[in-house]
Amino acid sequence: MPDSYLYDSNGWKTSARKDFDGKPVMDVYNKGSIVREFALHNAATATGNGTELTILSNKTLAVEISGTATSHKLVFEGCSISGTWYPIQGVRLADFSMATETTTKGEVWQFEVTGLSKFRARLATVAGGNISVKGNAVS
Repeated sequence: MPDSYLYDSNGWKTSARKDFDGKPVMDVYNKGSIVREFALHNAATATGNGTELTILSNKTLAVEISGTATSHKLVFEGCSISGTWYPIQGVRLADFSMATETTTKGEVWQFEVTGLSKFRARLATVAGGNISVKGNAVS
């Protein structure tokens, strides 16, 4: 039996069937994870909430903390459907320790965010330089 599938320019399998507009019907839309980059703080020198990340369909966040500050404190928070912010635990990938805040830079944290509306890393204190918090949101 001949191959009844077509392949688009991304290598995704499509059916030989056509939709009403003449385009092939997609049988497989995504071959892997969808990754979205974000920045919560970009060289921040003052305390504040930073940019809030809207979760969308994301399940996991990987967050990298960097900068020149001699001291700082970041509090990881998730927003529920009510709009209330709560501290949420993350996993530091270097040693798999769990915490809702950090005072260290040069590290990567991972968070499970399924069911949350938003995520932020609130910069509670910063001195002697700046802090950047950037990462990837994975669906």
